[in-house]
Amino acid sequence: MVSMTRIKISRVFNAATFFIFTFIQMIFVSWISISQTYKESAFPPIKVLGFYVAFNPFADLRFTAFLVLLTAGLQVLLLALLVNIVFSNKNMVQIYPEPLYGPAYAPEEAPLVDRTLGLVQRVASKARIKVTKVFVYRKAVPNAFSLDLLPIPIFRKPYLVLNTNVLEILNDKEIESVIAHELAHVKNGDSFIRLVLSIPRLFLNLAYLFIYLQILTGILDAVFDSLDIGAAVERLIFLGLIYIFIAFITKFTVHFLFAANHKAEFLADYFAATLVGSDILINSLIHLGQRSEAMQVLNREIEWLQGLSGEKKLSTTLLRNIYQKFPKTQLDEDIARETAPKLFLEEKLEELVFFYGIELDRQIRNQLIERAVPSLLEKREQYYDTLKDEESDIKPSILKEKTIDWRRFDADKNQYLEEDEIESLIFTLLAQPDKMVFEHELFQGTEKDQDHPGFRVRILKIFQVFHPDKYEQIESQILQQAEKQVILENPV
Repeated sequence: MVSMTRIKISRVFNAATFFIFTFIQMIFVSWISISQTYKESAFPPIKVLGFYVAFNPFADLRFTAFLVLLTAGLQVLLLALLVNIVFSNKNMVQIYPEPLYGPAYAPEEAPLVDRTLGLVQRVASKARIKVTKVFVYRKAVPNAFSLDLLPIPIFRKPYLVLNTNVLEILNDKEIESVIAHELAHVKNGDSFIRLVLSIPRLFLNLAYLFIYLQILTGILDAVFDSLDIGAAVERLIFLGLIYIFIAFITKFTVHFLFAANHKAEFLADYFAATLVGSDILINSLIHLGQRSEAMQVLNREIEWLQGLSGEKKLSTTLLRNIYQKFPKTQLDEDIARETAPKLFLEEKLEELVFFYGIELDRQIRNQLIERAVPSLLEKREQYYDTLKDEESDIKPSILKEKTIDWRRFDADKNQYLEEDEIESLIFTLLAQPDKMVFEHELFQGTEKDQDHPGFRVRILKIFQVFHPDKYEQIESQILQQAEKQVILENPV
């Protein structure tokens, strides 16, 4: 059985380890100096590949402390600026306690607002967590987040934001699980912890940037001032070695930060599952992941279509308009692939009419699109056929081979997995550890390199915590099957 106490301890350990390693790097950066010329000091500098590197462990750290305070102020300022930009967005609507940011919600949105407020108040009351402000964000992708930077009783002002798409694709119980998850972050002070841990990280990023600029200045001086190509090559090698060293140290350190963030997500999932129910939370994760899947597939297809004209950069407005036209409750990634050309052409023709005044009757537009879509879909298939083996990972057929479709366990096809159907999904996930639940997880790299845990690991963790006996039983069955398979393949 997974111990939540162990997860809490692991979170504290990883956060503390990240902070300690980051602090050590800050001290090291304060004690080291890199110069193009020899400078007398208590500890004589060593010449390394065209630079003089000195290390002084008795250096006064007061200036470093001052820079850390400045960095903290900069981090808070950047965060305040980001919060202001996000919450001033015209699509960000405060619905509780009263409209403040953005326009008041439209009359047709009143039922959605009333429903959302009722769910938030019910979960907050049950969780005994007070929410100061509640927002809905008009967006076609599902997401939710909470913000509570000062978890001090007198000063705390927890914010809760729910994208409208979350409210459109989930039922009430599933929405409650999302709300409970975000309230758990408030309860655990996760926003504040992230802010505290981000300050030394920002300081180091700025310090390392300064080091890179020092070395680059030395390289440019060797090339354009002293005209010493040999020295320039030496210094370029030095830059490469420093970059590799910093990249290694940074990746090693950030690993602990990501691990701490993973544990924070598990704790929030545990709180939500305890409050609402583990099966409900698992279904909400599946539906959120499936909607994200459809939207990311749509995005990839639109990028490919845009690339046919030689343009690589997608217009934010064009993409947003296409997102709005794509059905808000559509979860099928294959439908996203099939409808992408139609939506793309509709928007492109709309641009021609709007910007260039070209008169195109709606019926004529539809006829042109209907004729063009089949050839575009065929061209896309031909493109897949031309890919080399090492590039074929983006083919839909290959992606489906690397994922486990949760819908095949939905026996009654009601888009909801019952208890026995969830067990079948868990069995398959454990039996095939190299497969993901969604295609977009395949593009995110390894689990340890992600700031958030993937859907697969979260679903398994929830089931393991709340159904430990069944989880162990499934593991035992898989082991027995594997042993039988070995015996069949290697008869005595």
